[in-house]
Amino acid sequence: MKTKKIILSLLLGVGLFGSGCTDGFDAINTNPNGLTEDQYDFSMLDLGASLRKGATYEGADAHQRVKALGIDVFVQYTGGTATSAIWSMDDGWQSLYWKNHYNNQISILNGILRDAELYENRENSKALARIWRIYIQSMFTDYFGPAPFPQSSEDTDPEYMKLEDQYAIFFKELDEAVNDFDATKPFLTKEDPIYSGRMTQWKRFANTLRLRLAIKMSEINPTLCKEQAQKAFDAPEGIMQSGDDARIAGTSGWGNQYPYYMYQVAWTDRQMLVASMEKALTGIGGLDYSGTATVAPAKVDPRGSRMFDPSPVGNAWVGIPPGMRTEPGDLRSKSAAMSTIWVIPNDTRKTDIMLYTEACFLMAEAVERFAIVSPKTAKQWYEEGIKASFANWGVSADVDAYIASSEKNLWGTSAKYDDATGAGNTKLEKIVTQRYIAFYPDLSLQVWNDKRRLNIPAMVIPEYRDSGAGIYPLDGNIKNPDNYISRTVYPQSEKQINESKYNGGVAQLRDGDKTSSPLWWASKRSNYVTSN
Repeated sequence: MKTKKIILSLLLGVGLFGSGCTDGFDAINTNPNGLTEDQYDFSMLDLGASLRKGATYEGADAHQRVKALGIDVFVQYTGGTATSAIWSMDDGWQSLYWKNHYNNQISILNGILRDAELYENRENSKALARIWRIYIQSMFTDYFGPAPFPQSSEDTDPEYMKLEDQYAIFFKELDEAVNDFDATKPFLTKEDPIYSGRMTQWKRFANTLRLRLAIKMSEINPTLCKEQAQKAFDAPEGIMQSGDDARIAGTSGWGNQYPYYMYQVAWTDRQMLVASMEKALTGIGGLDYSGTATVAPAKVDPRGSRMFDPSPVGNAWVGIPPGMRTEPGDLRSKSAAMSTIWVIPNDTRKTDIMLYTEACFLMAEAVERFAIVSPKTAKQWYEEGIKASFANWGVSADVDAYIASSEKNLWGTSAKYDDATGAGNTKLEKIVTQRYIAFYPDLSLQVWNDKRRLNIPAMVIPEYRDSGAGIYPLDGNIKNPDNYISRTVYPQSEKQINESKYNGGVAQLRDGDKTSSPLWWASKRSNYVTSN
C-alpha cells in the first residue's frame, strides 16, 4: 500500500503542474466539436472492460492460476499434486490476483463512482459499478478472507476489513444500487458484454447476488440469512428468471478465449475427472451411461458423459485420486478428462458467471431450511434447478426420469427429493450435490463456499496436505470440515511492505495466515455430511 501512496503523490504532482497550463497545452489537445465529460458518460467503456475482465480473473493467465489450479482443485473438479496451488501456495499466483483486483478492478470502479459524482446523467453507471464492485470483492474475500475494501479513490491505505463488516456494506450497497437505476438516463448497450444494457436483468442479477450472499450467512447468522434472502426474493424485479443467465462470451486473441479452451488445446493440460466428482455422478438418476467409454459404470448422470471424455489409455471413464503428492507417470492418461465435446473447437464458449439454476438451488435451500415465503416449494425450486441444468447440458429428454429416480450415487444421494432412505441422502445433501454437478466447471467458487459453510458435498480427503501451508487433523474423517482447505494465503509482498495492516488481517484468522483458517461465515465448522 506504500507503493500506492508514492504513485498517488506522483499523480498529484503532475496534476498540480498541469493546472496552470489549462489555456495552453490543454487547449491545443481539445477538439472544439467533440463531446465533453459532462455530455457523454465516458466511464461506460471502463465499466464494460471491468465486466469482461472481472468475470474471468482478467484472462487465461490469472484464471488458470487462481481458478483452474486453485479453486477447481479445492472442490475436486480437477486433480492436484503437491505442486499445485492447493498444497504449496505459489506467491506469484497470489500476487497476480491481488494486484489485478486492486489495481485493475477496484481502482477503476472507484474512479467510475468518483466521476458519477462529478458529472450529470451517470446514475446507471454508478448503480452497475456498485453492484459489480460487490460481486468481485465478495469473490476476492471468498479466496483470501479479510482484506482491504477501498470504497473511494481517496481511500488509498485501508485496513484489512472484517468480513462481517464487509457483508453489512454489501447488503446496504445492493439495496441502494438497485434503486439507483433510472430508465430515463443513459445506460450501457454495446459496452455491456453480459446483458447488453438490459436493466431489468441487471436488477435481477443484483437481487440474486444478494440471495447468494444471504445464504452464505446460514451458519454464522441464520436470522440475517433469512431476512436478506426474503428481501432478495421480494424485490420488485425479483431474482433471476429462466433466460436471465449471466454469461460472457470469449473473444479472439491469446488469453481471451473461453479459458478452459486455452488449457485443453494450447497447453494440452486437460482437466482430469476426480474421484469425488466421479462418485457424485455415478449411479444417481438411474440412467444408463451414454458416453463412448468401454470401461465405465453402468449408470451415470447423463451430464457426466457430456462433461468428461474417457481416458486416452484404456478408454475408461474413471476419476483420479485428489491431492496426490506425486502422480504415477501413466495415471493421468488412464483417467477421464474434461470433454472436448463442448470446449473444442468452440473457443468462444460463454463463461458462466451466475445462472438461473443457482437461483433455483439457493431458493430450494432458503425455503427448506428457513421457510422463505415464495409461490414454489423447496421441492419445486430444486426440480426446476435440475431442469435448467439439464437444458444447459443438452440432455433435457432424460430429466423427468432422473428426477423421479431413487437410485443413489456412490455417496448415497439420490435425485428424488422425497426419497429419504439411507445415509448421505438428506434434502440438503441433495440440493448441494445438484449444485456441485450443475456448476461444473465455471462456478466452482460457489461449490467451495458450500463445502466450507456446510462440509457438503461429500468429498474424498486429499492424500497429501502441506503441513507448512495449513494445520490439518489427519484423522481420515470426511465429517470433519478441518480436513479440507479453508482459504488461500496472502501475497508475501503484503507482509513485507504493508506489515501492520497485514498483521491486522492475520489476527482475524483462527490459525493465522494458513490455508486451514476458516473464514468468518464458515467459522462455526458446521457438518451436514451423513454419508458413510
